Amino acid sequence: MTPPAAHPDPSNRQRQAADPSASVWVSASAGSGKTKVLTDRVLSLLLGGTAPQRILCLTFTKAAAAEMAIRINRQLSRWATVPDDTLRRELAELIGTDPEDDAVRNARRLFARVLDAPGGLKIQTIHGFCQSLLVRFPIEAGLAPHFEVLDERSAAELLEAARDRVLLHADTDPALRDALEAVTAHVDERRFAELMLSLGFERHRLDRFIEASGGIDGAALAIRERLGLDPAETAGTILEAAAAEGAFDRAALRAAADALLQGTERTDRPRGWAIAGWLAAGPALRAERFEEYAGAFLTAAGEVRKTLATKGVLAAHPEAEATLAAEAGRVLATLERRRALVVAEATAALIGLGGALLEAYAAAKRSMARLDYEDLILRAGHLLHRPGVAPWVLFKLDGGLDHILIDEAQDTSPEQWAVVAALAEEF
Repeated sequence: MTPPAAHPDPSNRQRQAADPSASVWVSASAGSGKTKVLTDRVLSLLLGGTAPQRILCLTFTKAAAAEMAIRINRQLSRWATVPDDTLRRELAELIGTDPEDDAVRNARRLFARVLDAPGGLKIQTIHGFCQSLLVRFPIEAGLAPHFEVLDERSAAELLEAARDRVLLHADTDPALRDALEAVTAHVDERRFAELMLSLGFERHRLDRFIEASGGIDGAALAIRERLGLDPAETAGTILEAAAAEGAFDRAALRAAADALLQGTERTDRPRGWAIAGWLAAGPALRAERFEEYAGAFLTAAGEVRKTLATKGVLAAHPEAEATLAAEAGRVLATLERRRALVVAEATAALIGLGGALLEAYAAAKRSMARLDYEDLILRAGHLLHRPGVAPWVLFKLDGGLDHILIDEAQDTSPEQWAVVAALAEEF
């Protein structure tokens, strides 16, 4: 028998991930040692001579930052006091080889080096780091030096107050009033409040979309274009086009209706009468009755019926099957186009409300010299990409950074990555 393959030693993989000479992305299950890898990587960097202030560790939560700092400080304080043989063994486990005498002596001094480093070892949440950056460079970031940060609860309350001001303003603003009516036609009061809060907390994406589209009107046109709709298209024009002469095969449908009228009384004949009556009407009436006509081909759920005619009808008139299937597809495409228009109009109205909400929310924050958590990220990113200012700011960050470690990187947003990219640009 072939002996079973030996399982790989997880310590070897962890040592590879903690090797400071390589840029790595660690993906592993919960509880498998990702925090240990981050901690070991920092210890390896310090052991290799990297200055503590040139290492930045960004975590997802304050609890994770505290846990990582505790682990590192606990290990460094151990190294300062344990016997030589114990220290050598622990260093060998970390670096994978027997340590030199210089490495042992250096390990004993690391705790003091970290304590004496300007600013200490930087282990922060991304929001905490951005806040500390803006506090140091408020003028360069275009902020009042006395700005304060809103916690999540205070930000939500301020956003709700801004929403209420927008709703009050809708009484005197026709565009806002129309947008409000369009949105509330589709959602109840609870869902409306949730939507407005969501817009507030995703404002960077909304702002970017509106700006890229050239304003609110441009954003509405961009939505229509994405959905394949013409700028001037309305629900009425869609149904009128579908009901116009030449939009359907009248002769084939008339023959299919006659075939259905010879079928069963329960299913075939009502559909036959519906088709025949629709064909006999004028274009305007056909457009008005289009949904009723669609019932001959679609279910209440808006799907094409599995059986458009009974077997008896199709046996006697086989050509009717293709005619009915083609018309069912055309009817379905028409109603889907109309639904796309409803989505476009409702979304454009929501963007209009959202734009007004964001303006009111931003004005409230400016008047109070407040920033919320999302502002910290956006303002820091702008500062670190500002021409003529960013290089000086990066230089003043204690002489720069050599290493950046990111915990829970899969949850890092594009705006947060922009901050990290700016910090790592000199690498």
